[in-house]
Amino acid sequence: MERKLAACLAYLALEGATGRGRLVGLLWPDSPEHTARNNLSQMLRKLRLFAGTDLVTGGDLLTLGPDLEVDAARVRAAYTQGHSAELLEGGGELLAGLRYDDCPDLDDWVSAERDRHAEARIQARRQEAARLEREGHYEGALGLARALLDLDPVSEDAHRRVMRLHYLLGDRPAALRAYQRCNEALWREFQTEPLPETKQLAREIDRGTVPVLAPAARTELPLAVLRPPHLVGREREWARLEAAWEAGQWIFISGEPGSGKTRLALDFAGSKGGYIVYSGRPGDRVQPWATLTRMSRINTARFPDLRLEPWVRREMSRLVPELLPPEQRPPPITSDEELLRFREAHMVWTIAVHEGLLSNICDDWQFYDDHTNQMGMYMFGTSFPLGQPGGMPRLIATFRRGELPRESADLVRQTVEQGIAVLIDLESMDERAANELMTDIGVPDDPTLRRRLWRHSAGNPHFLLETVKLLLEAGGLDGPLPDHLPLPGKVWALIGRRLERLSPPALQAARAAAVLQSDFDVEQVAQMLGAPLLDLAQAWEELEAAQVLHGHRFTHDLVYEAVLAGIPGSVRGLLHRAAARTLEAESGGAARVARHWQEGGKPDLAARAYLRAAREAHDQYLLADAARFYALAAELLEGQGDPRGAAEARSALARVPVPGAEPPPVPPA
Repeated sequence: MERKLAACLAYLALEGATGRGRLVGLLWPDSPEHTARNNLSQMLRKLRLFAGTDLVTGGDLLTLGPDLEVDAARVRAAYTQGHSAELLEGGGELLAGLRYDDCPDLDDWVSAERDRHAEARIQARRQEAARLEREGHYEGALGLARALLDLDPVSEDAHRRVMRLHYLLGDRPAALRAYQRCNEALWREFQTEPLPETKQLAREIDRGTVPVLAPAARTELPLAVLRPPHLVGREREWARLEAAWEAGQWIFISGEPGSGKTRLALDFAGSKGGYIVYSGRPGDRVQPWATLTRMSRINTARFPDLRLEPWVRREMSRLVPELLPPEQRPPPITSDEELLRFREAHMVWTIAVHEGLLSNICDDWQFYDDHTNQMGMYMFGTSFPLGQPGGMPRLIATFRRGELPRESADLVRQTVEQGIAVLIDLESMDERAANELMTDIGVPDDPTLRRRLWRHSAGNPHFLLETVKLLLEAGGLDGPLPDHLPLPGKVWALIGRRLERLSPPALQAARAAAVLQSDFDVEQVAQMLGAPLLDLAQAWEELEAAQVLHGHRFTHDLVYEAVLAGIPGSVRGLLHRAAARTLEAESGGAARVARHWQEGGKPDLAARAYLRAAREAHDQYLLADAARFYALAAELLEGQGDPRGAAEARSALARVPVPGAEPPPVPPA
């Protein structure tokens, strides 16, 4: 009873107010509900008698008494608030020495919290080591760096810190020996060599040219660079957009990351009247219908009382289950005829929710999942020219040059050749346009300064804007530029330097959001990190002020990629596991959950999730996806030494009838 009481108190301390039904399900999963509820009442009564006061209060919703302090909760608070030194003062493990094998859901929760606690201490050591190094306390920083290596012997970040600190303490031979140990550890575990930056540090140590770190100061960015800049230098492209609009053509806008594709699409659509934006997100291609489900929920929120024929609402509940109670939702799709009915219902729904809108912007089209693309081609393929009364609004799609899936790239080529569509490929800004942009964002009118910034940015608007932000944060643009600026092709490194200026809680939140990839919000990230919502809300505000996040997405794909690239390997796996648990608790798409378990180093849990994903896909008549997910599950189960499970997955695979894949229909010219 004592171990369950300890778990009950820990759960209430870390999860907050919890219903009795949830607690009894965790603590006595195999007992009848009335027995489990009686067990809980008896346990709390004994606690009250022992303590002489009510440590747990409430009726159906239980919570800890206001005077009760729990060390695990203090650890979590220190972690989310970035108090690394305070976090390192505590030790131990959550519910140390207690096992909960007989309570599977509780055991999963305890394991997850132990992982979070361990990761919090790793993060705290890393942050405190960086602080001590910046302040010149090299001995203390070295002790923490060695502790990090004990926890993760193949962490190159920790190896580099040990190397650098030995050097800064005046012991170059010890620094080079540390590099040799790094070499040996990586070869022993992975048969690979250190990263280029580790080798570069070793060369700098050998030459005696290692720089001393300086503290990063935070500077508030002026409004001129925080607000979206005006569109400049796109007059020729605008004229082509006007011609395509008049002809009712599909409009495709491509270009390099940061070239201004989205800004051009938004400004042009806005000049014509009402429009709506549907953005693809990294990770959408993992989960069937991911993008279309997001679109449908956007429109459900826009029209909560939309009147639809019962059959349309019923079919649309496949994408948005909350449209109908469970007993009224349709059964799985089992034939081409039923699939066609679903597509027709979606066509009716789409025309209804787009009434009054003149254009539909498909932003970051390269991220759209295949089934959303097929549905889009079905709808738009029957509506040419676009913009006719009672039909589909005009289509404007933006995508990164060279990053479309093959089927989508073929569609662009075919529709352009047939005159159905126009492709506008954005080139770099010329010097005149760059000068207009720099005037718009407040860069001083210094020809030498401006020419160097233009050449450095290679005419990329986003890269120019990020460069200006970094220079402002580093002390302004009033003096001469530094001798060395990041190369234009390494914009993520430039953004990464800006990310270094974030507070630890804000950086943790950004990393969690990057691992989730899409459809995240502050509540979801708080659950993933095990952080109090109000604490994380402050970090969220910081991320929005720094233009890392805007609402429920990253401000730019390049920012997302920079955050993702900066996550240490030891942290990445923990975040993927936390993401998988969070999405499972929210009944997130099984394919998405499976990918997170796989990336988090849990192939057994990934296999189970892939089996669920296969069943989900089969119920939606996505037979090729069902087959693919069964095959992935079989491969993982085989690798885990579960031949019976692998055989069952392959047997299910053999029962899936996979029709020949057909390309999406393209209307005749």
